[in-house]
Amino acid sequence: MNHSLDGLTPSKVESPKTLDEISATLADAHSSGLAVIPWGGGTRMDVGNVPASYDLALDLTGHIAHLEHVAGDMTVIVDGGVRIGDLNEVLEKEGQRLPFEVRNPHQATVGGSVASNAPGRRQSSTGGIRDWIIGMQIVLADGTVTKSGGRVVKNVQGYDLHRLHTGAYGTLGVISQAAFKLAPVVTDPQTVAAWFDDVRSASEVGLGLVNGLFAPEAISLVAGPLAADVVAACGEVAPDPDDEAWVLLVRLGGGARSIERQVNEVTGAAGAAGATGYAVLDGDTAGKAWALLDDAESMAGVTARVTARTTLTIDISEAVRSQSKDGHAASTICDLGFGALTVLGVVVSDEQALSFVNSIVSTVSKSTGSYVIEKCPLSVKQQMDVFSDVGNSIEIMRRVKKQYDPDNTLNPGRFVGKI
Repeated sequence: MNHSLDGLTPSKVESPKTLDEISATLADAHSSGLAVIPWGGGTRMDVGNVPASYDLALDLTGHIAHLEHVAGDMTVIVDGGVRIGDLNEVLEKEGQRLPFEVRNPHQATVGGSVASNAPGRRQSSTGGIRDWIIGMQIVLADGTVTKSGGRVVKNVQGYDLHRLHTGAYGTLGVISQAAFKLAPVVTDPQTVAAWFDDVRSASEVGLGLVNGLFAPEAISLVAGPLAADVVAACGEVAPDPDDEAWVLLVRLGGGARSIERQVNEVTGAAGAAGATGYAVLDGDTAGKAWALLDDAESMAGVTARVTARTTLTIDISEAVRSQSKDGHAASTICDLGFGALTVLGVVVSDEQALSFVNSIVSTVSKSTGSYVIEKCPLSVKQQMDVFSDVGNSIEIMRRVKKQYDPDNTLNPGRFVGKI
């Protein structure tokens, strides 16, 4: 694995495989004044500001020895280097799964996914990663090993400190182990794709389903060139490039009769709202349709993630796309169940990327939403803080960083406010 990051290459790469080795490596680096950046599968390393310094790469992909699955309690304890896809394969043998999902699960690791609070489409029905963590083992910057939470699902007094580390991007400590609550595997899920020629009809149907009698496993509203690609993946004739399209992708789970009722409700609502077409997908066809969304994120030159009220994310989506020089240059994915928007731009130059990023920042800053520019050219990233302003909270965050990592050893400069 290439451990270079944002134009910086570390002078050392360490690959500890045990807890003691992680602790010793961090203790040595801390005493030597080295800046350390932890690595997992690398799927989320683009996210974050340019490091203030980078001396040692801490590759944790070999830290995989411990995996304790207690099927009767529906819990699992696992080392941070274990890949999400490998873990789910083990859990599926007992009819269980991680309730959340992440992009590129066969590459993403447990530690990296937790540290970056990796998003997934399933948040519509199950919530995010932090909602399912019941315990965590952390190695602090000086090598001290700490724990929070426990091994079983129960209420405890005190702060859930593992929530503090979820989404802290490894700035407060290295996640060496995590314990999760689990959920049953959904058998034979189906997906309904419905496409519309106006955003109002598509959004009304989507929001009606979100607030309806059942919770879809995932529900995304796709716009821009990506929408036409999704229609084509369904085996249908894609809309003319000159015609706008909005596609609702709705993943449904449950028993066979429940799914049948859900499919009928979704297709009925789409038809009543004047959908120009729909398709019911299962198996590989459904998988390919959803995979298109992940592939588009991987191939985009600029990727931004916006969090806001669901109706506001739709407004921001339309505003950002209308401001792009070419109305078909930007694609957006609104995950309607939890108020998240992904903005994707295919750019041909750094200047175009900067203009696109500025339009996103300007649009979101005028609202009550927040953003993270997850991917952009290095020349653009060097000019900005990729995280939106958090207001007075930044002072609290700086004090927490000072408490946990006073010498700024871990991921210096990469988090909010360039902490």
